[in-house]
Amino acid sequence: MTKSTKPKGSDSERKVLEHAHRGLQLITEHKPKLMGIVQSFTAEAMHPGVLGRKEKERIALGMSLTQQCHYCIALHIRACKHAGVTLEEIMEVCAIGIMMGGGPVLTHMAEVERALNEFYLDDEGDPI
Repeated sequence: MTKSTKPKGSDSERKVLEHAHRGLQLITEHKPKLMGIVQSFTAEAMHPGVLGRKEKERIALGMSLTQQCHYCIALHIRACKHAGVTLEEIMEVCAIGIMMGGGPVLTHMAEVERALNEFYLDDEGDPI
């Protein structure tokens, strides 16, 4: 019996992130000083301190879900993968996000699935 492949969605998460990056490039061209400040602030906020990178990425993912930002969901799932967050940890973060944000967050599990398919699973749906 052959194993079915996991759908990647109508648009890959890499393309979603490329689209977000183009938007950031646009504001950077017009307001480079402002974007420098935003990037410095973001880097400082995500810098490991009492909370490590892994914890901060899990928090950021949960907040991305409650804010219902598909760009942020993709970005932070990719960052979670780089930080060593497991698929099981992602699902616990999602459960808390749904608890806090209800049905609207639940519908954004489609964005989570797309990002997991892109960054956590191979074409057969096995963890990478």
